[in-house]
Amino acid sequence: MSGISASRSAVAGGDDSVFAFNGVSYSKSSNGIVPAVKEYAGTSSTANNVGLEYYGGKVAVNTVPDLDREHSGLARTYNVTQQGLSAHITCSALDPNDPQYSISLENSTLDSYEIMFWNMIAKCPLGDSGPSTWATADFQKGDDTDGFLGIVICPGTANATSFDIFLQGKWGYSSLGKTVCKVAPYVASFDVMYNNGNISVDQPRYIQPLQNTSINVTTFISNVVWELSFSSQTTYNNPLGQLLQLNGINPTRSVHEVLEDYFRGVVEFSATYLRSAYSAEGAVTAMPALYSDQSAFKSLNGTMSVMTYGWSSEHLTYIYILGVLTVIWAVTISAAAYSLIQRRTQSHPLFDAANPVHLMMASSAGGLENLAGFHPDDATSSERVRVRLEPDCGNPGEGASSGSRMRFKVESAQATISM
Repeated sequence: MSGISASRSAVAGGDDSVFAFNGVSYSKSSNGIVPAVKEYAGTSSTANNVGLEYYGGKVAVNTVPDLDREHSGLARTYNVTQQGLSAHITCSALDPNDPQYSISLENSTLDSYEIMFWNMIAKCPLGDSGPSTWATADFQKGDDTDGFLGIVICPGTANATSFDIFLQGKWGYSSLGKTVCKVAPYVASFDVMYNNGNISVDQPRYIQPLQNTSINVTTFISNVVWELSFSSQTTYNNPLGQLLQLNGINPTRSVHEVLEDYFRGVVEFSATYLRSAYSAEGAVTAMPALYSDQSAFKSLNGTMSVMTYGWSSEHLTYIYILGVLTVIWAVTISAAAYSLIQRRTQSHPLFDAANPVHLMMASSAGGLENLAGFHPDDATSSERVRVRLEPDCGNPGEGASSGSRMRFKVESAQATISM
């Protein structure tokens, strides 16, 4: 996860963007959860490290369907209520008359190397941020594309369950003046839907601010935000600054709303990473003290929906469908049995359209009326008859063709057929 990937994902996808981490696809953001369904758990690669040294790998899923057997069906969706972590974030322009909040941003140029050095420090009610320093290219006058966006976290050493983010843009990002975003993380219940390979999360419920026992969590989150903010500034630009520039072209949200959503996503990712790090396969044996403490875990439940063909056993519709299928089956079997019985008891001649002799006997040209019938024995006798096709010079009689002047003539019954 980096500031570059976070910003570019937001630029490319907007409200329909998908955030991917560890082989899992989240709609918009992870909301601080880890997958609770095995088939959505993400990568199957072995996790070489757990805890804060974790950098990816298979996350153990400790949920199983409460069923006697597996249900597959055509498609499955899951709705699970899980605990996640997000944050209340409010961003606003820094009030110059408020002595509790201030930003100091200075720069100097190393002319011989065309390099600019930036030094930024912020002050907040809980202390100060400590100095942060960056090196960028020496931006030229009139350059409104590239620029510097300084971001620092206050207090620099967290001793609370909340923190502040200070921002100020220069050159191409100078439209963003001195700004402060106040961040207050919280845990909450989320209704999570697992569908079609994607995890989407509903609005939070039962919000609980972090307590003093969770200061370590806040410290970790603020460190991730600081690392992201510090490393995202490149020699020429900042992806968050580019996001703000793009929003300014066709503003659908205010700059402060964009910043709030951006940093909320970073906070939520931090929580997902932290949960993944302590839920990875191998963590049970690596951290036995943690896993023996039941207060560190929270039970969850959900519903699995299976789509398949069939009918519901709770309604009478299946009886009607079964009746229709039974009638169709009975009619089909009866028709087949009737045709077999009729074939065995057949007494009238059977005309075979594939037999040339039968075709000549039934033709409108006539002349073969005196041959035997269509029964198998009679057909065998008729095959020994020699016939000749000759002009019909007399009046056409019974069996003669009205459209032809040719007629079959029986010569003998001792030879094979000739034409």
